[in-house]
Amino acid sequence: MPSAHAADAVLDHVIQLARTQGLYGDQPDWPAVEREAYARLTATPGEAGRTAAIRFVLASLKDRHSTYRPPSPTPPLANPVTAAPQHAPVQSADNPPIAEALAEAGGIGRLKINGWSGEPMAVPMQARVVRAALNEVLASSQCGVVIDVTTNMGGNMWPMMGGIAPLYDEGVLETFERRDGSRLEVHVAAGQLFNGDAPYPQVALPALSRVPSHIAVIIGPRTMSSGEILAIGFKGQRNVRFFGQPSGGYTTSNRSFPLENGGKLLLTTSRILDRKGAVQHGPVLPDETTEQPLDAARAWLQAHCVRP
Repeated sequence: MPSAHAADAVLDHVIQLARTQGLYGDQPDWPAVEREAYARLTATPGEAGRTAAIRFVLASLKDRHSTYRPPSPTPPLANPVTAAPQHAPVQSADNPPIAEALAEAGGIGRLKINGWSGEPMAVPMQARVVRAALNEVLASSQCGVVIDVTTNMGGNMWPMMGGIAPLYDEGVLETFERRDGSRLEVHVAAGQLFNGDAPYPQVALPALSRVPSHIAVIIGPRTMSSGEILAIGFKGQRNVRFFGQPSGGYTTSNRSFPLENGGKLLLTTSRILDRKGAVQHGPVLPDETTEQPLDAARAWLQAHCVRP
């Protein structure tokens, strides 16, 4: 930190985390980055300047994925008599549910899995929503199932992948590798998703009504981050085929760090290896590139239809 400027504890903390834990934290010219970050903070004092400084620091990592969420303005206090309890966010076109069961022609069921970010305590409930939607799709689907992550721009992967865990083949799905070489494996055993040795989510979910013989995954440029991680878990699986367009290319893993100003740092800390141990560089690629992925997926599934 340049001695000509007063220290900013939040900015210093972000710089320290980026240097020591960022996936590419050993690459920037840190004295130069610190000077420019503090110049931006000095030019615009307050939270706006801090945000500009932190985002400059993260841009210097060149991972394309690390982000900073400034603190939200404090909302006005609700009237304690008339305010309705807020157990879950209101769903809308801009805030869809984590999973939607959609019926398609020809005995094809489609499970649309949307991005979701929320508090850790809500993960079990959201995993139940995904599992319920999956079972609804499977109950009416005679010819496999479509997993649609074309609009999944990321968030918390655990309820997404935990809810569909029995669709994955048993064993290691992917590995998160940190810059120091340490690794954490995500695997499935007996239909349960595990983060290392710990089951995720830590809640019992209903069994699948049936297991589909074939799975079509549709992806596109708005498939990002956790949406891509979910898809990578299917890569190399014998009964799966990918349709659509290359994904967004945010195929790294972020870790969340709350900051003392109320903001949040989402720092890229790991690269992702697929089930074969290959590093995922850039976008997830479809097996069949098409502008009509749902039609192509439906045709493939119907060609492999195993009717009950």
